[in-house]
Amino acid sequence: MRWESLQYKHFGIYQDEALGRFTEDPVHLVHFLEAKPTERALDLGTGNGIIPLYANALYGCPFAGLDTDDRQLSLARMSAERNGQAIPFYCLDVSEAARTLGYGQFDLVTMNPPYYSAASAGEDPQRARQRHSDRLADFVQAAFDLLNNGGRLCLCYRPDGLADLVALLREKRLEPKKLELRVQAKRGKLVLLEAKKLAKPGMDIFVSAGAE
Repeated sequence: MRWESLQYKHFGIYQDEALGRFTEDPVHLVHFLEAKPTERALDLGTGNGIIPLYANALYGCPFAGLDTDDRQLSLARMSAERNGQAIPFYCLDVSEAARTLGYGQFDLVTMNPPYYSAASAGEDPQRARQRHSDRLADFVQAAFDLLNNGGRLCLCYRPDGLADLVALLREKRLEPKKLELRVQAKRGKLVLLEAKKLAKPGMDIFVSAGAE
């Protein structure tokens, strides 16, 4: 376990190589949020808390995190305490989130979900848990239940899964409203997407070039 700076004021985060380190994807997502200080926010599948820790530092909004991995949540709580941040981290499955924390209680829900449904042969079990899941629909349903009407879901995802993601969001009555495609070497590398609960159709699309 080691302490690493978040490159913003005094804020940092504890990471443990054995539990898996966060990538740059959630960092891009935090900048995409453009959260307001008054928005009450919750991160689903928070891991070591990178999204709540960084977003709370950057925007000052009240953020919370939820995961089922006690080891990662322990790191998140230690980071928040060292940073002086009042961020609650809950050990809960997404299926229990709304019943426990309240239906329609959040203005903003975030997630950096596993991108793939099946693990590769011989893949490290911890990395497989972070990268692979067949529960995206459960996460999206939880977001709908947790958000107030007009509340925002912001997430990052892989470009080749965009069609299925948009179809799922619309099925769950979360209307895609803003999309940023991050491009590297002329190819899409990451999708950042904002959807609003019970909103009307209409989406703004942006393209951002990454480092070559």
